[in-house]
Amino acid sequence: MMAENANEEQEDVLVETDHYAEESPLAYLFGDTARVKIISTFVSERGRDISISEIARLSGVSRSTVYNHIDSLQRLGVIKHTRDVSDGHSSLYQLNEDSEIADLCYKLDGITLQKLIEENHLD
Repeated sequence: MMAENANEEQEDVLVETDHYAEESPLAYLFGDTARVKIISTFVSERGRDISISEIARLSGVSRSTVYNHIDSLQRLGVIKHTRDVSDGHSSLYQLNEDSEIADLCYKLDGITLQKLIEENHLD
């Protein structure tokens, strides 16, 4: 149990130092909740397969938090499961290009970024 806690603490340190989602336009617009950070990561990584670990790292949230949100985001059609890695233990996901919700998130991210640039909020 102590080793498990140490691993989670180590993961949290990695997450805190290697993420960018909380500074994304969607996080600026909607706040930096875990789900917004996760969606922002998929928008930023549009067209690229990403694993749960990578989503967590880029979002700045724990892997368990990603697991708590991934099914809901799939049911909404925002993201899709693309494939499993050959070892069978890792699934890869990406923004669902066929989803109206995902498309609107992508567009909203771009519009918000443009507005932030115009108003010099990105200092």
